[in-house]
Amino acid sequence: MRSLTLLLGVTAALVLAGCEANTAPEAEETLSTGAAEDEVSAPELSAEQAQARAFRAAWDSAAPVTASDPRLNDEDDARWPEPIPGRFEFRSAELIQLSSDLYALVSSGHVQDGGRTTKGALAFHYLARTDDGFRRVGAAPLFIAGGGAGQPPTFTVRHDLTPATAIVVNTRTENGRGTCTVSQLIELTPSQPVLRATSIPTGFEATSGDGSWTGALETGQAGRDFDVQYSGASDAEATWVFTDAGTYRASGQPRLSGC
Repeated sequence: MRSLTLLLGVTAALVLAGCEANTAPEAEETLSTGAAEDEVSAPELSAEQAQARAFRAAWDSAAPVTASDPRLNDEDDARWPEPIPGRFEFRSAELIQLSSDLYALVSSGHVQDGGRTTKGALAFHYLARTDDGFRRVGAAPLFIAGGGAGQPPTFTVRHDLTPATAIVVNTRTENGRGTCTVSQLIELTPSQPVLRATSIPTGFEATSGDGSWTGALETGQAGRDFDVQYSGASDAEATWVFTDAGTYRASGQPRLSGC
């Protein structure tokens, strides 16, 4: 198998819907909404060919693709998290290099004409590099619900929180006082994507302008813990500790106004 000398570092965006490039807000993470950040190139493949073949390898079809969580109808599948209901249109995806020939494809799923509280989804596939493109490997894709108004959640790619590359999924919801942001953490382990943490409070934008705060995920001891540093109206720190269940749980979560 030819090695892949691409993806401009560790990640490369996969554009399937004519989206424009985004800029990383910080050196250690890349903000993404499923749109393009960099072009994918590969030996003997144009950027367009690489984009199309990666998506087709994952979904057995070119974009857009409408799909549901394949675990919904599997009564014997007791894995956590539980499968999510609904049908989603996947229009674009981001390709993330995990090793010399292993990649994760994160596809963004929309719900057409979704209501204000209708969640979108992300789907995680693993792909292996081949001489002429990619092939799907591993189990059925992991579906994660998030976002609102039928739109998928945004996400960031992090390399400093867990032993393997991690995806931080961010969902914004409104209440009578403002907009809350809650995050989930998915670790892209060598064998499969694993949901490591849910319900991490990471932001509040007060409608009145007073009382807003943000929570930044910060490096801890890889595989043991990570921190969430709060600033603004709530100035505190929470440590999320790895448990025997294979997930992270908050230890001493501070009281946060608004959410």
